[in-house]
Order: sequence, then structure tokens, then C-alpha cells
Amino acid sequence: MKKILAPTDFSPNADNALAYAIDFANKCGGHITLLHTYRLYSSAAVFISVESLMEEDARRQMDALLQRLEPQLRGTASIEGKVVRGDAVPVITDMAEKGGYSLIIMGTQGASGLKEIFIGSTANGVMKHTSVPVLAIPNGFSFRPIKKVVFAIDAGGISHPGVTSVLVQIAKKCGARAYVFHQGLGERDDGIDPSIDIYLDDIEHSFHYELEADGINASINSFVADYDADLLCMVRRQRGFLEEAFHVSATTREVFDSPVPLLVLHDEE
Repeated sequence: MKKILAPTDFSPNADNALAYAIDFANKCGGHITLLHTYRLYSSAAVFISVESLMEEDARRQMDALLQRLEPQLRGTASIEGKVVRGDAVPVITDMAEKGGYSLIIMGTQGASGLKEIFIGSTANGVMKHTSVPVLAIPNGFSFRPIKKVVFAIDAGGISHPGVTSVLVQIAKKCGARAYVFHQGLGERDDGIDPSIDIYLDDIEHSFHYELEADGINASINSFVADYDADLLCMVRRQRGFLEEAFHVSATTREVFDSPVPLLVLHDEE
């Protein structure tokens, strides 16, 4: 996690996410790039001066934020700030991919529960359009050390160890234990891919299996609460387990209100 991209709108929730960026950078000797995007939806000449004012104000807030965060850095950790004109999702994903970032850390901009992350938020858009792991911090969540991680997986397995590398790094640096959770589907289920045990060999972990009961999201929610987890980790595939867990139905909107941060890994196979 040598390079961390931390989008910010200078809100309190964005500051909560930055607390994780600072902690990880200090533990790994990493570099943080603060990114603020702004967009004025008009090309009329009358708005040119307004856009200039928006950029000037954003740069002033960025400078103030850097001055506040720099004293919190330790060792070889470093930080910089960028203000970029454009829509948030494409700017964030483009910078993350081209800049070789290891992790994106961001708030959910008002989302009240983890399910709401997947209903039109900027975090949702970023998760869908990047292969870089994303750590989404729920609205109002205050930083706390990561000691227990729930890694919720389906029967699809993990295609290669690189998928879980950020999870392993976080767990090692934080001294955290991983609880691998799988909700089975009865006779149709192949169980937990044994390769996951190998991929997580460098960290303390255990496996937990549960038969399908009240739905995937409800089961994960209950497991996170039972183990008092500090972080939930899931793997995103194209219309895979992650999408099914947070699928929005016109007739049913199950509430997934786990208050813990969500780390989304990507497996493109």
C-alpha cells in the first residue's frame, strides 16, 4: 500500500475516511494523494468567473487540509493534494489506474448503510469502474483500529493471490485476524475454495460456514455484529456475489446497516 488515493469533498465524512488513509500510510511508509474534483455544468461565459472562484476556493481548502494532516504523518509517510476539474468518478478511476495506486479510500457521501453504497453514490461508481481495491467508510463512522476483519466470500473462489494482497497487507500491518465467512447454498454449493487458505497463509484466519437462511446480506450483517468486526471485505465480480448481496428490488429493500467500513477487492477473471 505504497500509494493511497483519497478523494475528498472536505466534508466531515471525508475526514473520517482520511483518518484511515493516514493510519495506513504511517504503518506502510506510504504516500497519500488527496484528490478533490469540481464540476460546473455550463459552458456559458458568465460562469467562467464562477468556475475560477470554485477552483480558488477548492485549492484554499486543500492547502488548509494539508496543513492539518501533515503533522499527523510518521516516518517516511508523505502526502500531496490535487484539485482537478471534472466528474468525480471518471477522474478518480483514471487517476487510480494510471497512477499505479494500491488503494482508494473514500467516504460514502451521506450513505447511511453499506447497502446505500451500491445505490448511486460516487463510491459505487468508483467500485464499478476500477480494478483498484476500494475502502468505503460509512457516513458518520469514526476511525477505530482494525483488529477483526470479516472476509465474506462466495463459492467462486479467488483466481490468484494478487486479489487478496491488499487485505493481507492491511491485516499484517494492523495485527488483525480474518474471519472468512461463507453462506452455503445446500447441495448446490461447493464450499470454500481451499486456495483461499493458501492466499491468507501470512495472516491469522479461520473459516466459518453457514447454510442459507435469511438472505446473504442479512447473514453477513449478523456475522459482522456477532464478531464485533472492524472491517468487512468482499470481492467484486461482474454480477457476482457482491452485486447479489446488495441487489435492489422494487418490492424488497432489505436493510444492510452494518456500520463498519467495507473493503472491496476486484477479481476480473
